[in-house]
Amino acid sequence: MLIDNGSYILALNGANMALYRNLGKALHVELELVEKKRQHVPETAELGRDRPGRSFERVGSRRSGYETTDLHSQEEERFIMQCVSRLDELATAEHKQVVILAPPDALGIARKHYSPALRKLIAEEIYRDYSARPAKDVAAFLADY
Repeated sequence: MLIDNGSYILALNGANMALYRNLGKALHVELELVEKKRQHVPETAELGRDRPGRSFERVGSRRSGYETTDLHSQEEERFIMQCVSRLDELATAEHKQVVILAPPDALGIARKHYSPALRKLIAEEIYRDYSARPAKDVAAFLADY
């Protein structure tokens, strides 16, 4: 894959984020770590222990329960949103190409939060989780992609 010099590469999932910058040439990717974040996201049971609500019918004796809120997923979505906004700040300020590596569920969440300016800068979205891997593994994957 051809990645321009100065381009940003964002590898993320719901708990890890690694933001790299390509210092090499288009054919020879050499990544420098710009920023790395890790967030511990506890399970929903640890975040909230309240029982789900109940609903009662006006007529009759039917009752039903509300679905519990998935607090774990909400925290992951909040983390991904923060990572995308950080990438947006950097990439749009410098008008640099962007490559995003994320698992499909994280990429779906991230897409909702792209600004129009960032959307124009995205060269490739790759369905892989390389957020916890070292820069050399990410560079090797991108060189072979």
